[in-house]
Amino acid sequence: MAVKRVAVIGAGVSGLVAIKSCVEDGLEPVCFEREDQVGGVWVFRDEVRTEHEESALYHALVTNSSKEMMCYSDFPFPKDCPPYIPGKQLGQYYKDYAEKFGLLQYIRFGTSVLNVEEAADYDTTGRWSVTTRGPGGESTEVFDAVMVCTGMFSQAKIPKYPGQDEFEGDILHSNDYRKSEGFEGKTVLVVGGSHSAGDVAVDTSRKSKKTYISMRNGTWVITRTGPLGWPRDLFLNRRFNFLLPEWYRRSIVEKDLATRLNSDNLGLKSTRKLFCSEVMVNDDIANRIFCGAVSAKPGIKHFTKRGVVFTDGTKIDDLDVVIYATGYNIKVPFVGTHLIADKVEELDLYMYVFPSKIKHPTFACIGFVMTIGAHAPVFELQARWATQVFKGKVPLPSQQAMATDIAMKRKFLYERYGKHIIFIPPIPYQDCIASKIGAKPNFKQLFLKDPLLALKCFFGPAVPPSYRLVGPHTWSGARDAIMNVWQNTVSGTKFRETPVGNGPEGYPLALKLMLFVALVAGLCLSVV
Repeated sequence: MAVKRVAVIGAGVSGLVAIKSCVEDGLEPVCFEREDQVGGVWVFRDEVRTEHEESALYHALVTNSSKEMMCYSDFPFPKDCPPYIPGKQLGQYYKDYAEKFGLLQYIRFGTSVLNVEEAADYDTTGRWSVTTRGPGGESTEVFDAVMVCTGMFSQAKIPKYPGQDEFEGDILHSNDYRKSEGFEGKTVLVVGGSHSAGDVAVDTSRKSKKTYISMRNGTWVITRTGPLGWPRDLFLNRRFNFLLPEWYRRSIVEKDLATRLNSDNLGLKSTRKLFCSEVMVNDDIANRIFCGAVSAKPGIKHFTKRGVVFTDGTKIDDLDVVIYATGYNIKVPFVGTHLIADKVEELDLYMYVFPSKIKHPTFACIGFVMTIGAHAPVFELQARWATQVFKGKVPLPSQQAMATDIAMKRKFLYERYGKHIIFIPPIPYQDCIASKIGAKPNFKQLFLKDPLLALKCFFGPAVPPSYRLVGPHTWSGARDAIMNVWQNTVSGTKFRETPVGNGPEGYPLALKLMLFVALVAGLCLSVV
């Protein structure tokens, strides 16, 4: 079974790295993209489109992850970009990436995928039949492998409450929200406790008569600015942190958050512990609540003709608009549910990439995971792993072993969040995949060769270039990118002369050396 020709479906964040990974490993990708440009969800449109289901973004969107943590591993953001990128600017980064690595030649724009199924000779070859509709009409081709890169954000999830059908106001999903214009003088209720709910509530409150935000269990509000005024994810996503007990990591973050806002006084406090609850990255909602523009409410009990009644008995009687920021359902209509299920609790993907029950490892899902951090670097490692599997360089476990792993992760996440969800910390997951392809830094070897770099990788932000130091397709600029994280972070904000600083390192150098030497010694003893 020799894989050569690969169908890549979608040219968004995950599709672009799938194309590039194929090219790097000597495969021949053919990417099908139904739009006329790359970028996927990061292509902004004012109109609400109904001809096919797709996710869309609002104008006020700013990234939740900093530029050093969310870049592709061998393509840093321009130095003059701010630490957090406005959504409208991010699309240009993906266009530049496609042009830099010559990916556009592999993309068939304006082409929709209608069906993907096992080819007639699948049992012996592992090949797939792909039917598409493009400028020349419908056609069917056979490919050696398939990478589905359409992601989890396609079908808006709108809950149903008693009396909702009789409500006389407007109901829409955050997927249909674009900007606050048109909400002047209106009373708005936003439903949800995560990032988009906070963004939409803040944005509408700048024009509305009043905005409310309804949450069943509250949320943890995380500010983009972390300790000492630096991007928070540069502190959270460090390899060393994940060797510490979770209760300790939780206490450190909670103490810092408590210095920035009082979620209890704001009515936002979650009923669940941090790392086990919904999270809202938002810098403005506390101020909007303090000035009375936004008020937090509990979950909805039922609708009335002109409003809603909440679970605590309070109500709104003059409600004009309800905006559901309640996420998305998984829907990939062109494949069978034995490959990609419609429900999270039925999704049988090993490491959220490979269907566990098919005969040949020639079908991969890239981007079907949500992380507590940047998504693009996660998708990139998934794609690099998939092409290595296609090439036969990296084997998959047995079907039984994959099924056991899937069941274990599903049970763990359900017990943690109280619902079926795929929401994982990125660094342990990325390290796990990187180790499968030999791209995870070997700290014992790295310490002997380049101790300063080893310390930066282990104690500093686990930035994507750390996965280009070793393994397949290394990048010569990886070391500089890792060593200059702090300088690069502020290169887009610091435009006047001030005293020079090297950025916070989190732990004293002497302590780092002692801890790291102890770790290396432990590793050496473990292999004796």
